Amino acid sequence: MNAGPAVLSGLCSVLASDYYYPAPLIAAFRLTRDHALPFAEAWALVSKNPAEAAGLADRGTLDLGMRADIILVQDSPMPRVVQSIIAGKTVLRADA
Repeated sequence: MNAGPAVLSGLCSVLASDYYYPAPLIAAFRLTRDHALPFAEAWALVSKNPAEAAGLADRGTLDLGMRADIILVQDSPMPRVVQSIIAGKTVLRADA
């Protein structure tokens, strides 16, 4: 499903996938590339909003007192996670 129309109509507050885990990451970047949303708003659909919906008050944003879960993404030609930092510790580092 193309999430763009649902997002633009205000019918989507969370982007998730139960069968293809890269889909939310790709969707956030695509929404920005397609000029549908600024990146911060698109990223909230896969980070802040899902954390709030799941009641996970200690994650979803980068702020004081939060877990510091961070991914570094290479955006060419397709978004790809190159490093993951969970609770402040590197747990994945892809080859350069």
